[in-house]
Amino acid sequence: MPSNSTKNRIEEIRHLVADSDLNLASRRLLDFMTDFMTSSDLLRHAVDLRAKYNELMSRDTQPESEMDALRVEFMEFIESLENEFRRNDTNYDYSETKSSQVRKKSVCRGKDITKRYSSVGFALTDIQLDMKQGEITGIVGENGNGKTTLLRIVAGDLSLDNGKITYPALEVKEDDWYSIKQNVAFIPQRLKSWRGSLKDNLHFSAANHGIFGRENEEIVEYIIHRLGLTRYRNSGWSEISSGYKLRFELAKALVWHPKLLILDEPLANLDINTKLLFMQDLRLLANSERYPISILMSSQQLHEVESVVDNIIFLKEGNPLYNGKVTQFGEDRLSNTFELAGDFSRVELTNLMSVFPDVEIEETGQSFLVDVPTETEGNDILRHLLQTRKIDYFRDISRSTRKLF
Repeated sequence: MPSNSTKNRIEEIRHLVADSDLNLASRRLLDFMTDFMTSSDLLRHAVDLRAKYNELMSRDTQPESEMDALRVEFMEFIESLENEFRRNDTNYDYSETKSSQVRKKSVCRGKDITKRYSSVGFALTDIQLDMKQGEITGIVGENGNGKTTLLRIVAGDLSLDNGKITYPALEVKEDDWYSIKQNVAFIPQRLKSWRGSLKDNLHFSAANHGIFGRENEEIVEYIIHRLGLTRYRNSGWSEISSGYKLRFELAKALVWHPKLLILDEPLANLDINTKLLFMQDLRLLANSERYPISILMSSQQLHEVESVVDNIIFLKEGNPLYNGKVTQFGEDRLSNTFELAGDFSRVELTNLMSVFPDVEIEETGQSFLVDVPTETEGNDILRHLLQTRKIDYFRDISRSTRKLF
């Protein structure tokens, strides 16, 4: 019988198909095929299913009969997959042995990272890093506070004025920057245009990293369909949107399996749905059993970033106001903080909140920050305000780095 890990993953995919979420189901299926050393024939079949889904969704309408037929194909494939694992159970233990050990390694470790720009009076100071495989680290803060500088230092594009940076999991010499950069993919905020078709550029990227022949063909086909680029495979730069240009850049990196992926403000020009899908993909890709990636990204989109990252660094004027696990932020807080907006002025909100003790209110333009003792919960405030006022927006930011802005 398949191991518990494989059975759980297969069952997850089956439930997604049953719930008609073929987008996530087909992506999770391809991730599963990569993680658990299945046959090449089954992998090609899974890629074909994802391609069929992408092509169907690219049409103006999706007939229910065709969607139903595709769901049946997915269910039949899942049955074939389970049968394959029953026959070859002993060959598929990768994720429960090797991967669990690899994940503990640090891809990049930095101590007291410092970079000074004397001409403008700015310094990035005393940054500590420990980025492990399978983890996402977010760098947040306002513009001009050192986010891009830190990314470029980690990418090896800027030298340090003080401190030290190493790449233990890459297993190369500390000063062998050629070998280090062969394992690091950097996606800048301003993407460079390219010539030719999207597909040809992916083939070139793979070949540039020593992947040729049939392996090159297969990895490019896989990545095109996995990232939803099917309809744009033969398109040029001017024929695709900003969101798909970003996906192309991600695909260009993933064809050669980097150990460290660095992204500078990847969410800046994306609509809300594209942001959520992109962040979901980053989380899934980082979690890969066979190719776990350490991801470092900067952003001002706090809520989207905090929902998926493991670690977060908040920079203010080059200094880390917080640097640690995202789940640990606010553990030692002395108050709760809520961000809200509605049909009231600051004076009106102050009067409405007078029934609660020790309230502090700050106006931030289009919303208010309400600070209260930890004994006062958000449900209490929301319930009270809704008795007489319309609330347009309400969010608990007590454990969000939004408090530091």
